[in-house]
Amino acid sequence: DTTPTAYYDDPNAFGTVDDTTQYLVDDWNAYLATYGKTPAQYAVPADPIQAAADIATHNWASSQTAVVAVDGSGFEDTVKTVLKKTATLKRQASVETIAGDSTKIRNIGGAAGYPMFLGPKWCALNVSMFGTGGATPTIGAILPLYMTMAQDWWPSPYDAEGPKTDMYYPVNKAGIWVAGSDIVASTWTMKITKYAGERYRFKVTGADSVINAKLTTTEASDLLVFLIDPQGNLRAPTIGAWNGPVNPIHVWNGLENPPINPWRNWHPAPHTEYSAEVLHPETGTWTAIVVPRDANGSNVKFTLTVDVRTVSTDRADATISAANAAVIASLNHFPLLYVTKDSIPAATAAAFTTLGVTKVIFVERNGIGSAVTGLPTIQKDLKTMQEIVDEIKSYPASENYVTVTSTKTGDGFFAPAAMLAAYHGSPVIRVEDAPNGDPATVAQRIHTWQRWDGDFYHGSRSTGHLPQATATVEQNKLKVYLTLVKFFLGANVTVPTYGLDAKRYWNEEMVTKFYDYIDALKLDKVGQQEGYVTVAPRDDITLELHSALMGNNSYAGDIPGDTPAYTNDIVIRNVLYPALIYANTNRDITTSQLMNYPDGGSWKTNDGKTTPSFSSRDVKNSFSSHLRTYEGHCLWVAHLERMNEGASVMYYSGHGTGGSGISGQYVQTDDCNYPDQIWWDAWRGYMFDNWKTSRDNGMVWYNAEPPTLYDIIQYKWVDQLMGNLHSQADFYMSCTSADGDMPMIYLDHGAVCMYGNAGTGLCPEADLQDDMFFRDVMIKGDPIGPAFSKQVWLHYRDFTTLDPTSMYGSSSMQVTTIQCIYGDPNLIVYSPEWHSPVPVDA
Repeated sequence: DTTPTAYYDDPNAFGTVDDTTQYLVDDWNAYLATYGKTPAQYAVPADPIQAAADIATHNWASSQTAVVAVDGSGFEDTVKTVLKKTATLKRQASVETIAGDSTKIRNIGGAAGYPMFLGPKWCALNVSMFGTGGATPTIGAILPLYMTMAQDWWPSPYDAEGPKTDMYYPVNKAGIWVAGSDIVASTWTMKITKYAGERYRFKVTGADSVINAKLTTTEASDLLVFLIDPQGNLRAPTIGAWNGPVNPIHVWNGLENPPINPWRNWHPAPHTEYSAEVLHPETGTWTAIVVPRDANGSNVKFTLTVDVRTVSTDRADATISAANAAVIASLNHFPLLYVTKDSIPAATAAAFTTLGVTKVIFVERNGIGSAVTGLPTIQKDLKTMQEIVDEIKSYPASENYVTVTSTKTGDGFFAPAAMLAAYHGSPVIRVEDAPNGDPATVAQRIHTWQRWDGDFYHGSRSTGHLPQATATVEQNKLKVYLTLVKFFLGANVTVPTYGLDAKRYWNEEMVTKFYDYIDALKLDKVGQQEGYVTVAPRDDITLELHSALMGNNSYAGDIPGDTPAYTNDIVIRNVLYPALIYANTNRDITTSQLMNYPDGGSWKTNDGKTTPSFSSRDVKNSFSSHLRTYEGHCLWVAHLERMNEGASVMYYSGHGTGGSGISGQYVQTDDCNYPDQIWWDAWRGYMFDNWKTSRDNGMVWYNAEPPTLYDIIQYKWVDQLMGNLHSQADFYMSCTSADGDMPMIYLDHGAVCMYGNAGTGLCPEADLQDDMFFRDVMIKGDPIGPAFSKQVWLHYRDFTTLDPTSMYGSSSMQVTTIQCIYGDPNLIVYSPEWHSPVPVDA
């Protein structure tokens, strides 16, 4: 697979999926070499039917029983064009200026803003702010959505004074919108620009479908297309995780506020084609918005085409049948063979004869193989999802674990999902089959909103935070609508909290849909904690689902990847981890890059207890346990050397710079009080601008501007310089990093897992959380998923229980963490007390 694993400003920098696969192969070979063995290589036929028959006859001398499923590789989805329009967009913009202390600015639900009615003609909005005073402009939709939408805080006022001009947001739904500010003052003025565009409506009649919208022009233009769901939420495109060029290593991307700052503003280059895709749409009437990015320019003729691809029911049934058939075959050590929808292929028939098969377990969800005749005696005919699940759960080796995948891309991610499921004896379910609505739909809605509500910070998208409230909030949309209408008519009414606590209710909606699915399949065991893992590309089942499934009732992880080959690499590395870690010659060493940390700072968790965090010392203690050798660093060159020489575990604690890079201590820099000083490496960072060393205790905090400026190593250069990590388990305490491309960089290079925050961290809260987590993982030997899930309700909202203590606790009201585990959440981290497993000749 030559697909590039490149994420930034160069589509070929650096590596391909084949490189990730080669790291895996190299480690397997190195492990076998410790026993004087070399692996046998097999060329697997491309045809699934022939491949299954060959594997069966090469690996079984005989078998009375086989597991049979229908090959789904020949089934095709159907595509219907639901909208095609050719028109000329007549460019028109309207500009309005509002004084920062205008009496037209109102307080609405606890937020200040200038309300304005936007009819359907206006399709996008910019709110800019000029002057001084540190105010931050925002955009919000009051009626009918009552939701914050966008904000602009970098580089001004966060780093420096200057105009705030970066926001651009589509007008999802006509109604009352608001140009907001966190400060009302005469020192600034607001400039509001409205962009005219076109709105087109189309219907989606089946949820098991995918929307693809394509906008084309004959000449390069700035026209964009946005997709709005039936409730009025922006669903596509999702704004990217990175914006702008990448400077050379150690050079900041937009330090403070440079005169030329290409890292702050989302402005797609002129193009002749622009597209938007929604993988998990709801049924109903959707809206496609065509609007220019710029206020000035010529009129543009365009063609908009919207296709709806409906997932083939045969493909879905065959896919899920085959995935679960693989699990059943694994649990029994039976061969797996394929038939077509209506016949037994010659290769399969020959395998039956060669192996002496007299009985089969036929896995055919929804009777997809009902037309097949001539099979050996059908011992079990599994025709419903419940029958399939019950069969898998009937085996003692089946763990309390569920593997979740999606068929929306059509790219075959069910195969690596089946591999991981077979390892755990887990059923494989399709997220879009949830009976009360697709939870991935809600996850995608949250993901898109968080990206758009955020801001580019030194080029990396720092995600927004869903609004939350300190008590329950009315969710009846009609009641909220009527209350707001009365408010604007001058009535004395109490307006609900702005955003209606979307953080609680959107996540609750998503988790409830998922749990309803689990309950419907009788997979929720009373008094036990389920494990869940999603296996799909990151823009298919987005990170928000697995993150919200971590808590007291369940734990979760995600296996990402843009291609099935990549995802398979991650799965295999997790499955073979107890052996592959022995290819890491320095596996007994643990390492860290501790840049920002408390040293005695306390945090009050939701249980009412206040606990001090001595994070660097705590990490050192955990990382030194069970005969491990701990080796911390703070210089990038020293950290990189240790990473490439090997370590079993790495922990980074420091700024994420919006998720754009890892920080380090400068070797030498002009941006400090001692520009001629050559600084030293240490086991933890130190306040160098105050002439401190790592032996000085107290909180250490590096900044994104002098004093105590940290060295920035953008992930593009981390990707270039890092080699094979040899199944290293990597853990991050760093804002936004788990939302961007950081996890992929480490997984590309052979990490077994990546743990990190897709939201915003908080010191000393997140440090205390990780201190307790590492005690359980490194000292007690708990799996990473269950270990982290114990921390959730103490620190932030536990959506698995909806316990009011975690919903409205003092810690939850301050924390904006979105914790992620990329990898198998059941992973137990290596200890030097382990023994290398002995390979068995097949």
